[in-house]
Amino acid sequence: MGKTNTENTNPNRKYKDSVFTALFGSKESLLELYKVLHPEDIKVTIDDIEKIALENILLIRRYNDAAMGVRDKLIILSEHQSTINPNMPVRILLYIAEEYEKIIKRNGEYKSLYSSKLIMLPAPEFYVVYTGGKECGDYMYLTDAFPEEYRNNSFLHLDIRVIKEEDKNNILGGYIAFIKKAEELKHTQGYTFTEALKEAVGWCREENILASFMKERSEEIMSLMLEEWNIEDAIKYNREEGMKEGMKKGIQEGMVYAYYEMNMNTNEIAKKMQLTEAEVIEIINKKDMQ
Repeated sequence: MGKTNTENTNPNRKYKDSVFTALFGSKESLLELYKVLHPEDIKVTIDDIEKIALENILLIRRYNDAAMGVRDKLIILSEHQSTINPNMPVRILLYIAEEYEKIIKRNGEYKSLYSSKLIMLPAPEFYVVYTGGKECGDYMYLTDAFPEEYRNNSFLHLDIRVIKEEDKNNILGGYIAFIKKAEELKHTQGYTFTEALKEAVGWCREENILASFMKERSEEIMSLMLEEWNIEDAIKYNREEGMKEGMKKGIQEGMVYAYYEMNMNTNEIAKKMQLTEAEVIEIINKKDMQ
């Protein structure tokens, strides 16, 4: 994976991974994902799956994209989460241009771009996972970014299918169900972040949703989700205050308290966050008084 810009976040942490990328981080899980997207392809095997590491070419706060090659297809799946991003087609456009260039170079065909030989490329498929509560269409279109009078006659088209249905019986629908459950508990039940996540993970186990993933990596899931939620809160605070320093401080304080809620002692938190123990205690006390 590509490197993310950490200048405006905590420089001691990596925000390139999410629960999304952890879930779809193996060829086995990508095979499951492909079967959800293409149930008609009953002959696909794990040997057909090529895991592709996308370059994180945009300065986003975390890395939440997956890509794979399957025979003659190139599939890119991105996570929308709870906030609709109308610029997703533009982002995908930059991804696919980058990937095609790498494929051409890897195949030693860069010089052929200027010859009479037609270079063959894998056919692209674009998907975005949306777990928010607001209305969202079934597709997103690159042409929406163009002046209205040019949209119908545009020479450049890129469409993204939006996936938003919960389904306890498959890896993609199960992921959507888990995220929606966690967000629901966080916002409507009065739980702390940690309590909401524990309840959501427990619910998944009871309902047999993402069972092996929840069993084997529950602590990692908790840590990643808490980081994501606290980053989102810090960004919201930053927007309200209009201060970059406020964002950086909000992320740091939010993560310290999240680890504290996970019963990590102050010495461990200090080492993890590269702070002094006194600084950690000060942040915890400040949060407790709010």
